[in-house]
Amino acid sequence: MTSSTPAPASLRDIKFGHILLWMPNWIGDVALAIPSVQALRAHYPEARITAAARVPATEILSDHPAVDTVIEIPRAENSGFWEQVRFAQGLKKYQFDLGVVFPNSFRSAFMTFLSGAKTRLGYDTEGRGVFLTEAVPGAKASQKEYRIDYFFKILSPLGLTGLDRTYQPFLKKETFRAVDEKLALLRIDPQDFLVTMHPGASKPERSWHTERFLILCQRLVKEYRAKIILLGNEKDSSNLIKIQKSCLPGTVHFQPGLGLREAAVAIQKSKLFIGNDSGMMHLAAMVGTPVAAIFGPGSPSVTGPCIESRKSVVITRNFPCSPCRQNFFKECKPSAHNKPYCLEDISVKEVIEAVDGLIKKIRKA
Repeated sequence: MTSSTPAPASLRDIKFGHILLWMPNWIGDVALAIPSVQALRAHYPEARITAAARVPATEILSDHPAVDTVIEIPRAENSGFWEQVRFAQGLKKYQFDLGVVFPNSFRSAFMTFLSGAKTRLGYDTEGRGVFLTEAVPGAKASQKEYRIDYFFKILSPLGLTGLDRTYQPFLKKETFRAVDEKLALLRIDPQDFLVTMHPGASKPERSWHTERFLILCQRLVKEYRAKIILLGNEKDSSNLIKIQKSCLPGTVHFQPGLGLREAAVAIQKSKLFIGNDSGMMHLAAMVGTPVAAIFGPGSPSVTGPCIESRKSVVITRNFPCSPCRQNFFKECKPSAHNKPYCLEDISVKEVIEAVDGLIKKIRKA
């Protein structure tokens, strides 16, 4: 069957029993694919759904009610090509009758082919059609549409309709208890105006200035008597410690070592999340916490947070070159601070005004 041929009714009528999902690599893309996973669960309530994913996205999926099993994909940097081939071939024992390939890479389609899944869905990009039984047309123009819709179209041969963009709860009580204990040690209680903030991003060029986040923290503490938890990993630690030390003692806390589940609980317990265009921003949307998102090279119309408009604000200059390939700095010149101008030109004043406006909306609700 060619990619332009309508899906046969027989495919829509099949009751698939064991479904393999080859998930995207980035946390944000995993979050934006989850509505499609939920749609699959609703369409095939009796099926066993297995997600193949990379760490740390496995943490989001392992507790999600739409997923039965999570299998960790070995990282390319830690394993050779043949080891990954053996991993994919080892999936044959599960006897998948449907495989869904969410990433657009050649490798992901090849690995799903090696898994032995009888029916394999994915976009026909990068000449991958040879590995897919149902290759969905993936024109470049469609890659500029909202990512949730883009992922859902992969399932079009199955005849699924009525995509629900509401995220199902996925966090367990024991994770809440663990986070409650950590917040108590920081002397943070439910009455506090708690803000979680993520100043980092997958690439330094995608993140707003540390110094500007610092000023924003000081303003939130002064104006709203906020308590702030800074989220980040080891590579962010020096910047986050700098922010913490520049604020009043006991008001801003950097909590290294939080797993993705614990970070999600901390965000859910917050009145507000502030951060760059990143996976953490999407995690905030998943748990329903109001989001103030700073967008530079990315485009909110493509990868914006999936949350009610009254609970979000996006700060962006919306340059015509966004979203760019993020091949810094061959497509644009860096600022004096080695940032793209789509981020450099976003002022502290702009962000403060946007955050103030979102807080007013939150308090009126």
